[in-house]
Amino acid sequence: MQATPTAQLDHQALDAARQVGDPLLDPLVSEHAALRGPDAVRAVIGKLFCTTGLPVDDPLVSACGDVVGDVELGDPAIIARGQQLFALFGPEIFLVLGSCSLPLAFAAGNGVQAIFRARRLKDDPVRRLYDTAQMVVNVMQVGELARGRTGWRTARKVRLIHGLIRWHVQQDVAHPWSPAWGVPINQEDLAGTLLSFSVAVLHGLRAMGARISARDGDAYVHAWSAVGRLLGVDEALLAATEADATALAARIGERQIRATPEGKQLAEQLMAAVATLFPIPGYANSLTHYFLSDTAFGQEVARVLGLPPPNWTRALVAARAWQKRQVLGLLDIVPGARRRRSFLARRFVQNMILARRPGGEPPFELPEHLARRWRVAAGRGGAAAAAGANPRGPRPEASCQ
Repeated sequence: MQATPTAQLDHQALDAARQVGDPLLDPLVSEHAALRGPDAVRAVIGKLFCTTGLPVDDPLVSACGDVVGDVELGDPAIIARGQQLFALFGPEIFLVLGSCSLPLAFAAGNGVQAIFRARRLKDDPVRRLYDTAQMVVNVMQVGELARGRTGWRTARKVRLIHGLIRWHVQQDVAHPWSPAWGVPINQEDLAGTLLSFSVAVLHGLRAMGARISARDGDAYVHAWSAVGRLLGVDEALLAATEADATALAARIGERQIRATPEGKQLAEQLMAAVATLFPIPGYANSLTHYFLSDTAFGQEVARVLGLPPPNWTRALVAARAWQKRQVLGLLDIVPGARRRRSFLARRFVQNMILARRPGGEPPFELPEHLARRWRVAAGRGGAAAAAGANPRGPRPEASCQ
């Protein structure tokens, strides 16, 4: 695509973006499948889903790493500033991710088709939620996007998984892929996902009363654009500022947000998983309605997803939002407010850490320095208690159980 400011991208440019996947990796995956057979590709997918690191001994993984090479990420100081926002608001960001960002992906009528077809490879909504949380933890730590560090390896792994799934869903004879949806996991869908992690999160944080300056908002978008470069997103689709990101999100939402049976089914599964992390029945649904009622991608996304009406807890959500606006407004005024602000958000994160996947393994690991800052116990599955834990980030490898 031609380099154009994201705020100026028109429908023709975004239509073209839907026909592009990953020009560097897609040919390698196809060649690998032709030489070694479809089962070999599926074996790599399984291997990637079963480890938190990159199995560099695999020939396809090695070849993909060679062809991608080094990536210019952006201004390191601005990236670090954006990552510091995650360190401050991490528990609240996890609330927004589970209640807003992931549901937004299911509301994209075309993009959700690849997610729905790939779910059979990892048909576990709890794991899907926790894997997303782990990815965010890994890439949003200061310094971890540098070559060879945890965030860099995570982004490389996700990019390769995208390429493998892109190949897989197009080979699925039982569930044919329609050209009307564009290429699976195409450039517009990748850009939309990044925006759901960046500008949608900023929107959600402000809805909770967080005071985020324009400079910090721009830095958070810049940090996620750096992640996008590692994921192979076209530079023309990477926003430079929050204003550009908001404009692009609105345009993508206008084009893509619509009701589908696949989106409704995935949203139902996600909500059931998120509900297990709250002590009050119905609170997760009410919270999701609160965030989705007005997003950067459009309004009433909850209706598109067919979410059930909120119960009485909608009043509790509104009261909590009012309370958090008062407390978060004191972050830079009252000593100690930063340490006392996040009971519900901390409980949400704590429950994620202490949960177990169906196979018994811990869902995700939290670095020691973030566990201390957010005042959560890493627990038996967390980095603090893991044998040989790395204080700068999660373990690079963890076998499936």
